[in-house]
Amino acid sequence: MLAKAIELQQGANGRQEAAEPRNREVAISLRQCSLSFGAVQVLNNVSLDIYKNEFVSILGPSGCGKSTLLRLMLELLKPDRGGEVAYASKKPSIGIVFQKPVLMPWLTAVQNVELTLTMGPNKKLSKQERKEKAESALQLVGLQDFRGHFPHQLSGGMQQRIAIARALAADPEILLMDEPFGALDEFTREKLNFELLRLWENPKSSLSSIVMVTHSIQESVIMSDRVVMMSPRPAGVDTIVPVPLPSPRVVGMEEHPAFYQTVKELRKRVKDQ
Repeated sequence: MLAKAIELQQGANGRQEAAEPRNREVAISLRQCSLSFGAVQVLNNVSLDIYKNEFVSILGPSGCGKSTLLRLMLELLKPDRGGEVAYASKKPSIGIVFQKPVLMPWLTAVQNVELTLTMGPNKKLSKQERKEKAESALQLVGLQDFRGHFPHQLSGGMQQRIAIARALAADPEILLMDEPFGALDEFTREKLNFELLRLWENPKSSLSSIVMVTHSIQESVIMSDRVVMMSPRPAGVDTIVPVPLPSPRVVGMEEHPAFYQTVKELRKRVKDQ
């Protein structure tokens, strides 16, 4: 059952933090989406709206189909008959970041970012235009000074930032992230959490909506406007929990009463599954 989203005021970052769904513009809408691989049913009748200018995290048991849900949004997979994935007036540009950076080891940082600009609509760009967009994306993630470094010369956190820059270089309106920080140490993970939020808030960024799969309850609460809790496989939307934290999110917000209460509620729902 879907939880009713609470209504909040516009945050200091200029983004609408939350509101009644009827007052919000939908970016991606999934309706009655089921998906099976042979005899194994992975998703069961998933209906979910992702709104513009919001950050959504998806939680759920391992193997329940969270990553599959992202691939439906990206149209890498199609739902079974009767299901539908729809977009706002036209299909938005969508970027994706995986758990591992998947960088080409023989390419420099800037060349790895440029790689995504050789495909799709961006392939019409000139070589100079691709280079400029790639360098601009590296600047957004704070790695412009490492543009000529190869992946093996960079830390795991820096490699992941390059992967994020690669996704951002194509100017996506929606960013899908599949456990992007799961393999990182806690210090680097927290640092990148807030760097991602600042990128999302940056007026120079094209980003409108972010959907992130994570196994961390704390991470989902500190970063999100809403947390979608998936049920065990075959997965459906168990509940949606709004996060009533103020914006912008800052280090130390874990001490906010709303953070504690939301984490407590999500832990209870995990325990009851």
